[in-house]
Amino acid sequence: MIRDWVSRQVFAAGRRVAPGLGPAAVRRLGDLAYAGAKLERAHLETYRDNLRRVLGAEPPEALLRAGMASWARTYVEVLALPSWTADQVLDRVATVGERHLRAAWPNGAVVALPHLGNWDLAGAWACLSGFPVTTVAENLGDQEFAAYSEVRGRLGMEVLRHDDPAALGELIGAVRRGRVVCLLSDRDLPGRGLGVQFAGHPVTMPAGPALVARRTGATLLGAAGRYTPDGMILEVSPPIPARPGREGLTAMMQDLADFFTAQVRLAPADWHMLQPFFDLPGPR
Repeated sequence: MIRDWVSRQVFAAGRRVAPGLGPAAVRRLGDLAYAGAKLERAHLETYRDNLRRVLGAEPPEALLRAGMASWARTYVEVLALPSWTADQVLDRVATVGERHLRAAWPNGAVVALPHLGNWDLAGAWACLSGFPVTTVAENLGDQEFAAYSEVRGRLGMEVLRHDDPAALGELIGAVRRGRVVCLLSDRDLPGRGLGVQFAGHPVTMPAGPALVARRTGATLLGAAGRYTPDGMILEVSPPIPARPGREGLTAMMQDLADFFTAQVRLAPADWHMLQPFFDLPGPR
């Protein structure tokens, strides 16, 4: 398809250009992203509705503009990340609650993240800090998946396809090999997740983080990033206690949903949820 070809060309060009873009250029890209979103409307309206549910009030236009700027920043940084030195990556990330990850890791750790801040930067930081990451990414097509996997692989991450039927077993094996399993968890791609409350509204979230943690005996943690002018704060939650049965899995994911909600409210512009998440119609 022409659209897929264009996307691949933009991605290839972005990998060449992104490392040289300064803050002013990234801000201009954010303005262009906001202008484009206003023309396309559907994703911007979905974003507005998602923020309204979490914040409990109509998000101001300035917040939507800031959200598009944050999204553009993330896209540029993901493309530029492989060109950064280890010191540049580490210098950009400050942590809160890192002790919870360090205490858990020797016996296994599963970390669930929302689409907040730059989760690829978080993964790169983890790999460079002694926590080798295994993760799952949405399969948008063979070429797209290969391109993004290559980028993440250069950062030290092992990437599995979300639609691979063997993924659960591979994640369990990764924990047992001493890797940290990191899973984006505020979107239920197959639509077969667990029903929880997110900011007081019903959603489904994937059971994977709780399931892998419980089957392996690993510690389940939440983590979320939020931008600063020069970098990102990565906050790690206290351990989520394991509970038995399906009700226990739901309770574990509810704890994560509560942590995610609090983190989104701290930095709503950095929540890149332009896709339907609540009971909202919109493009997939």
